[in-house]
Parts: sequence; C-alpha cells; structure tokens
Amino acid sequence: MGRFTDFLRRERLYLLLLIFIAIFTAVVISTPSSDDPAAKKPAGISRAAAAADMDAEREAVEKAFIQNRHLAIVFGLVTFLIMALFLLGVTLDTILIISRSAGQEHAVKTSGRMNVPWSMLDVAKFAILFVFFSYVLLLVEASLARMLPVFKEDNFRIIFNTSIMDIVAVTLILYFTVWQYKGKFASLGLTFKNFARNVYYGIIGYIAFIPILVGIIAVIAVTVNITKYTIPRQEVVEIFLKERNATFLLYTSIFAAIAGPIIEEIFFRGFMYTAVKKYLGVFWAMLITAALFALLHAHMVGFLPILALGMLLAYLYEKTGTLISSMTVHVIHNLGMVFLVFLVKQLGVY
Repeated sequence: MGRFTDFLRRERLYLLLLIFIAIFTAVVISTPSSDDPAAKKPAGISRAAAAADMDAEREAVEKAFIQNRHLAIVFGLVTFLIMALFLLGVTLDTILIISRSAGQEHAVKTSGRMNVPWSMLDVAKFAILFVFFSYVLLLVEASLARMLPVFKEDNFRIIFNTSIMDIVAVTLILYFTVWQYKGKFASLGLTFKNFARNVYYGIIGYIAFIPILVGIIAVIAVTVNITKYTIPRQEVVEIFLKERNATFLLYTSIFAAIAGPIIEEIFFRGFMYTAVKKYLGVFWAMLITAALFALLHAHMVGFLPILALGMLLAYLYEKTGTLISSMTVHVIHNLGMVFLVFLVKQLGVY
C-alpha cells in the first residue's frame, strides 16, 4: 500500500492531467456539434445509391481518359510499374523463402543498439501529455477563431494542428529519452551509420512487402464489393482532393510524405516499440505497436494493410538496429500514396 501511495504522490501531476482529459473528453462527447455532418445527412447510404455513385464515377473516369490521352498514358505507366514491382516482390519473397528453408540466414544488422532506459510508464506519460496539449491547442484555437477566421477553415486547421502536435511529440520524446535519461540519439535508432545500406534494405523490404499488401487489399476489395460497404475517405485524402491552393498542397505533401513518416517512426519504433519490447518481447512489441499505428491512421477498412505495414517497419528496425530502413519504407509508401491521390485528382471525379 505504501508503494502505491508513493506512486500516486510522485505522479500526481499526470493523474491530475488524466482527470482533466477524462472530463474534457466527456464534455466533448456529450456536446452535440452544429457542424456535425451526421446531423445534416442520412445515417447511411443505400446499396442502390452506392452502386449508382460507382457507375457515375466509372463513367467520369472513362470520359476523362478519352478527353486527356496523356493522363491515360500516365495511368497505364503507373499500372505497369505496380505490376512490375509486384512481380519483383514475388521473386524476392520466393528467394527469401527458399533460402530460409535451406537454413540460410541473412545478417542485416548494421548498427548496435543499447538497452533503452525508458519504460512503458514513460510512454504512458507521453500519451497523457500529448493528449493534454492537443486539448489545450483546441481551446486556444476556439478563442482565436473569432479574431482569425482562418482557424474556421477545416483544411487549414487540420494541417496546422497536426504540424503543431508533431512538434510537441518530438519535444516530448526527446524529453523522455535524451534529456531525462541523458541518452543519445542513437538510443532512439537515430544514427547515420551505414546509411546507404540501410536505405537499400528499406527499398528491398518494401518491394518484398508489395505482394502481401496487394493480397490484403484484394481481399478487402472483394469483401467491400460483396457487402456493398461505402469506404469513407480519410481527412488528409479529402484535403488533397478538394484543396486548390498550390502552396498549401505543397506543404501538405511534404508533411504527409516526409516529415510525418520520420516523426512517426521516431515515436512508434524508436520510442514505443523499444519500451514495450523490454516487457513483452519482440513479437508482442511488434504486434501492439503496429496495431496502435493502424488504429491511429485508418478507419476499419484500412486497418489490416496499415497493421501489416507497421509489422514490417518494426521488423526492419529490429533487424537493422536503426530507424533509417523503416523511415525509408514509410517515406516511400507515403510518397506513393500522395502521388496516387494527386493522379486521381487529375481525373476531376472527386
């Protein structure tokens, strides 16, 4: 009992912040929003309406290809590239399976990694502080919205909030690792040792992952088609499709394809994975961090593909001992997604 009391006394600041978060969350959930689309639109979309929308989109795409031959050629080249990468990935996977069955191990360790001093309690503290600062940011924005109308624009607010909170995240991670434990950046996997080789491993790893990703997406597509489920688009995709400001789109693209993945790898793999691994081992650390990574990134339909990606990212970090390989995969993946969204945007369908 004495240890528990000492713990409560020692961590009372975080307990108070947790109470604040719980109260604020309860208030937000119980307060109806006048801007809530659900209050203005029907709760669901009928299968007939969904089918009609798909037919209309298909016709619009065919019309766009007829009117813009160059766009059709680009789509053809992209399709060919994806097929080529898929076949290359199948080849790589086959080679890896054969070599594994023959008892051959591929040593890819490129950097030694220290046993990290931080714990799952530090990860929990990070989460509490992160959510607290996000709520503070919302309160500040609500006050500034009257004087600065730009905070009423959804696209600007989403990207602004994400940018600020990513800065907060990096600051908190450095506090709980480098500052609090007098550690080095290398303890987070941030090292440029054998940089080129780690980038190479990341590229090879992602190519080998493509057949798995395509297989998961194919199963999801069949399931969605059978159930006639209408897939909701993510907020960032909506921004890319509807935003017209070139400067804003450029910043969003750089952020989504480069800055975001780097920060996420520092948190999920460098900080969180290493802490969970100390208590639960490699497999459960990979699975738990990948699941949280997927939950924070996607809706129900996108959960499995991102879960698989998260497993790959943790696997590469575990194998190489550095975040460079996982960052390479994450950046390549996001760059590809941003490129595909911009390509779809050129169709003028959405």
